[in-house]
Amino acid sequence: MAVSKRSKKASLLFATLWIIIITTCLFLNGCRLTAAEAVETVAGESDNDVIDHDKSSQQLTLPLLDCNSVVLITGAAGFIGSELALALKRTYNVKKLLLVDHLGMESDNDSTFVAPPKDAKDGQANTYATKKAYEIYDRDKLALFELKRQRIFRIFQELTAVNHENGDNNNNADSIKFYRADMRPSIPEFFDIGELPLLEGIFGSHPDITHVVHLADDDIKSQNQAIIPRNRDSIKAGRMEGILEEMRLVLERRATADADHSGDEEEKAASAYHLPQLVYASSYEVYDYLSTAEDSEQHQQPNPLPFREDKPITTPSTLHGASKLIDEVLASAYHSTHGIYSVGLRFFPVYGPWSNPGTDVFDLAEQLCSRSIGDDNDEDTINDEKMREDEESKFDEDVKDYVYIDDAVDAIMAAMQYRPPGQDPSPVVFNVGTGQGSTLKQIRDEMMSHFPPNFFDDKSQTIRSSKQRYNIKRQATISYASTEHSKSLLGFEAQVPLSVGIAKTLTWFRKRSFSFGKDSKVSTQQSRIDSFVDKSLANTTREDCSPFDRECLRGETVFPCASECSKTENCTPSSWDDVATLSRLVTSGCDAVMFTILLDEDAEQIPSATAAAASFVGANLPETDEVGKRTRARCNIAFVSEDSPLVQRLRSGELYTDNDLPAMIRHGFWTLLPLKSTPSGWLHAFSGSFALSHLPKISPGKFFGSSVRYAIFVAPSVLIADLPRILKQMDDGPPGKDSALAMMVMESCVARDRKCTCPLTRSGNNDSIQRMMHIMVRVALKGDLIGGGFVPVIDSSFIVHSLQGDDAKMLRCDVYSEAAQWGASSDESSLEFILSLHDFWSRAGNLWSDSGIAETEDSLLGVLSSSETQLFAQILPPDSFITSCSL
Repeated sequence: MAVSKRSKKASLLFATLWIIIITTCLFLNGCRLTAAEAVETVAGESDNDVIDHDKSSQQLTLPLLDCNSVVLITGAAGFIGSELALALKRTYNVKKLLLVDHLGMESDNDSTFVAPPKDAKDGQANTYATKKAYEIYDRDKLALFELKRQRIFRIFQELTAVNHENGDNNNNADSIKFYRADMRPSIPEFFDIGELPLLEGIFGSHPDITHVVHLADDDIKSQNQAIIPRNRDSIKAGRMEGILEEMRLVLERRATADADHSGDEEEKAASAYHLPQLVYASSYEVYDYLSTAEDSEQHQQPNPLPFREDKPITTPSTLHGASKLIDEVLASAYHSTHGIYSVGLRFFPVYGPWSNPGTDVFDLAEQLCSRSIGDDNDEDTINDEKMREDEESKFDEDVKDYVYIDDAVDAIMAAMQYRPPGQDPSPVVFNVGTGQGSTLKQIRDEMMSHFPPNFFDDKSQTIRSSKQRYNIKRQATISYASTEHSKSLLGFEAQVPLSVGIAKTLTWFRKRSFSFGKDSKVSTQQSRIDSFVDKSLANTTREDCSPFDRECLRGETVFPCASECSKTENCTPSSWDDVATLSRLVTSGCDAVMFTILLDEDAEQIPSATAAAASFVGANLPETDEVGKRTRARCNIAFVSEDSPLVQRLRSGELYTDNDLPAMIRHGFWTLLPLKSTPSGWLHAFSGSFALSHLPKISPGKFFGSSVRYAIFVAPSVLIADLPRILKQMDDGPPGKDSALAMMVMESCVARDRKCTCPLTRSGNNDSIQRMMHIMVRVALKGDLIGGGFVPVIDSSFIVHSLQGDDAKMLRCDVYSEAAQWGASSDESSLEFILSLHDFWSRAGNLWSDSGIAETEDSLLGVLSSSETQLFAQILPPDSFITSCSL
């Protein structure tokens, strides 16, 4: 009975929704001409050739898409939005990008406050109100947030990275603005803050906006949930009305500006607001593809296959499709009443690198790649005993028109340049598809064709879309696009065949699975499988990305070959290569190595080398003892410039010799390993950056012998007070069973507002963009990350690395990649941010796995670990192990 009542309510709600749509459409047909007559003349800037509705002729002329364009993108951290932002800058070098996205996290006016229970005592209220983000949100929402965070970082990293060779960043830093905000309106009677003031502020700050691309949408999981809010401060599903209403206000401002300058044509033209061209995303779900499941009903459909834009629409297939149809109706209404022209794009399923979890191709690719490397822990997908064979086949037989991401972006850019024929044309919609349908079975078979024959014979039944986990009884459906309209008017035709698109998607997934190279300990059989797959994918995609071609790399970092994070098949040589080989030989046999880096070509000495009281490796051993002498010489390494006066002066003095080593230069307790200048003609993606000049500091794994357990970096002026105590603390690890330290760093003096013995010094470039983005993430996560100020809380003039285990290596590579991708001038911000993220996700993982969050000291931050041993990074108080600085 309860189910029946809910069904009746849902049916009533759906019927009411359609009455509203039909009534609106009938109203629009009756008032179109009257509304058009009321549209005012719109004039724009001459350099963009912008003239909207000419009052005398009603001829519509829209802004050009070129280097003078200013583009506002909503949903900019989404799959399509992020790729569009990159393409617009690369293809047209647009003047400015204005990006809006809430990163999958609700705005402050949403229900992020966790109300205490009615019987909670007064003192307990704050506990409920300040819950951590991972206690408020589920893992799917936070995983989506992390994916969107990576996308928006990628946009800024690729488009604003400084060229350290000449200091040029092409002024891109000032040409990209990001607004982390939820642009969905609240229920009007409860309206507090939201997107209308946001959009008004954006348009007011940037009156030169020429194009608006509206891509913001709900995540896959929420798209077909209830679209009418019932609670105070909850969010409406619709965003389209906010965009259209702001466009209307633009027209009002223009009319006001015209009236203020009615007697002066030049001032009138200069002050006028032009109307941007609006392109928005609709969906193929507006079509009734559910009826295609019954062959007998094909002749009854007013819009038979392939679906055409100019045919009537009866019933959308999903609630999401209904909401998109409402968007199209709203676009038509605002054109009829206010003269706002728009282009809608009905996207058929879009797939490719950086796509969204929960989509068909993403799920299949993720599961297949996981199984191919032996990671098959998804019990819901693999061991679903409740799945029935007949239901599996229905999903396998669904026919859909899959569009590769590059083609989808091309369609948007074509729509941004579309010039409709005739005077006062109506808004138009286009299909974005290939015109060809494919089943999930065909896609799965295409993916499996890149693996050795019979590789999935015993597990092919387990590779399926996440939708197949649900026991839904229905018929297979068919949906694919008519491309005639988009070909003839937009000039758009999909270029990427399904086989190539699938291969590119799988390649991206595999690169994500091995971000920092493949495990050297894998079996011979697994190596053969990997080689087979890589060769097959390469033969299909025919892509061989240059280390400098970021568009081709799609976010992949190409590391220096001397970094432990590099991939053997794709790394770049540097001056560190020979030094790393020599350093491994020199430090062979050491248990711990202390090292420093001083590449100043004017350096005449290392400040700490001449200090009287310094602790270093082997300092407690007798100087006359052969073991002590050998330990001092081989386990304290200084990387210096070969061209420095220091090396030139000491090279002619007494050298240290050992049977298996070349003669080495000694300077105090340091053994100098000279680094040659970069040969002319050599190029590197990080040339001139801190990440390359100080490579061993964060990524020391390839620089020291296999016997080395700990690598201690100290700045050239830092003196360690008690190195044996530091090493003992690393050995002892944090309190508790099965725990260890992966890294030890020092807290910045600024964090405690106290005077330091060794004040932190850094480059004049404070990496403002990187800091801004880090702060934005902290705000989104309700302050659940350490730091957040304009000065990092970590001082990296002292770092202890544990070189044991892959998890510690992954932490170092995460930090190194963060610093390298931003082209940062130092590593403190990257250290602070990555350590915070690891701590956040490790605590979240412990909570979700029901193992609880262990109470630890404030100085301990969790590190993501794939083993049973819980790893931590420890932040030491200032000066706890540093005695002085020899400045």
